[in-house]
Amino acid sequence: MKKFLFFAVAAIAMSACSNSGSKTQSSGQTDQKEITITNDLENAKGVIPSWYNENTVIAMKEPQAHSGEYACITNDTLQYSYFYKVLVKNLKGENPKSVVYSGWVYTTVANPNFAIICNVNNDTIRYDWKAYPLDKELKEPGKWVEFSASFFFDKPLQPNYEIGLVAWNQSKKNVFLDDVKITFAY
Repeated sequence: MKKFLFFAVAAIAMSACSNSGSKTQSSGQTDQKEITITNDLENAKGVIPSWYNENTVIAMKEPQAHSGEYACITNDTLQYSYFYKVLVKNLKGENPKSVVYSGWVYTTVANPNFAIICNVNNDTIRYDWKAYPLDKELKEPGKWVEFSASFFFDKPLQPNYEIGLVAWNQSKKNVFLDDVKITFAY
């Protein structure tokens, strides 16, 4: 009995850890499905699959991170943030209709030239590229501001296409990103 209890507890623990940082939700309608990926950046140095550019994630002291200890920095030498890439075939085997990239951003200057980019590649060839500028939403420097950037996939996607989401800072001043959430809708 003790062996069975041990294996049952181990199986429950393993299944709880197997989907860390990612969850699937249903909105209650049978034809509306979503996949949501969250990342608070606290474990970025642990090399999370599908996430890249860990060198932009730093321990924050001044200003403090939105939550926890870590956030992503972008500036004159680090124009691109910590970013997410996934093959379409790894998204439930279906083509998403849209994606929403949301989170919190902190800027040191008003109205920075800062945008969220959604890039779709076919191998190394750019298939589609869209930008969602955040400069008008970032009017006040020195505070964390919640944002949400929506992208619709107007062109048909193939299973081997790669979708990438990244923040791009062209202002050259420090802009921080934290508590990222990515939601693919079907």
